[in-house]
Amino acid sequence: MEESPVFTLDLLADQSLAKDIVRGILSTIFFHRIFPPIKPTTRDLLDLTLPYVDDPELLTQIEEKTAALIRSIENTGTTTSKGQIAVQFFERRTAKRIWFSSKSEKEVCWEQWIITVTLVHPRTDAERNRIRHQMESNLQNAVMQIIKNTTFHRDHIPPIVSSEKNPFPYQIIVQPRGDTWTGRMGGIF
Repeated sequence: MEESPVFTLDLLADQSLAKDIVRGILSTIFFHRIFPPIKPTTRDLLDLTLPYVDDPELLTQIEEKTAALIRSIENTGTTTSKGQIAVQFFERRTAKRIWFSSKSEKEVCWEQWIITVTLVHPRTDAERNRIRHQMESNLQNAVMQIIKNTTFHRDHIPPIVSSEKNPFPYQIIVQPRGDTWTGRMGGIF
């Protein structure tokens, strides 16, 4: 079976903008990869206008997972701390039937995004200004990487064969501190 593509993004954020940056990146990924009819909206962040999907259920999940990620990496007592969050998109496939069993479906991952967030705690105004410029540049690079990957890497996207509102289930996973993606999601990756 073919491996699903894994796209990685590295984000830099200070405490005051961490939630907004993570929310913005997750929303940008979903804007480019969610297939039901959507009402696009935008939000401005660090001199960038980012797309948002106006779907209350998705926005609630993004908010909850972002908050969980930030909670897991803040207050470590160091000047920087890291955490990861992943987004996975699945297709539903009919599983091979075992004699006399009913028809069953399995979910197969067709794309993954792993986002590493480095939370920094600047101590001086000079550090805050330097970090703000780095965050702006970093956010712009991450958005451009998302656009590039979603535009040029489409061959792996399965055909839509369902009339469901969202034909491709998704999952947002926060990596627990000290855990590894291989150990946590070895069966999925």
